[in-house]
Parts: sequence; C-alpha cells; structure tokens
Amino acid sequence: MRRLFIIGIVLSVLSGIAAPALPFFGSTLALAQSCDAGENLEEVAVSFIVRCCKGSIYREFPGQLLFVKIAEIRRGKTAHHKKAWKLLNDNRFKK
Repeated sequence: MRRLFIIGIVLSVLSGIAAPALPFFGSTLALAQSCDAGENLEEVAVSFIVRCCKGSIYREFPGQLLFVKIAEIRRGKTAHHKKAWKLLNDNRFKK
C-alpha cells in the first residue's frame, strides 16, 4: 500500500502536479480498504474517520483519541475508549 502511495508521489512530481502531503507520517495509509473499524485496526482513528465517516462525528468523538490506532481504542477500558469505538461503528456516521 505504501509503495503505491510513493509511486503516486513520484508520478505527480514528474508530471508537475503538487505532491499530496503526508498528514500522518508513520501511520498506515489505507487508500482502498473497507470501512469496517474491526478490519482496520492498524489505521489511525482520524485517517479512518476522514475516509469512512461523516464530519459530524467530530462533535462527539473524544479529541484525545484522534491520533491513536483503532486497535488501541478497541482494547481501551476507559469511557472515552468505549465511546470512540462505539462511534466508529455507528451507522449514523457512515458515509
């Protein structure tokens, strides 16, 4: 997946188009995966939200968990973790 992204950057530079920014360097970039949170555990929450959820989820989603991997949110025991996991799987916020 990362190789395809790098190839896209190289092609865009060669063609003169501005290369896309890497907002979450070091995280797993999921460009064409499913929108099931349980299948994207290695993805950072904000990346999953941008790709699969409506923007209105940001009103309810715990801000301290935006840059945490979904696997950690799923394993978490606090109320914030439980709420975040519930919101990521709530059909009201699916695109």
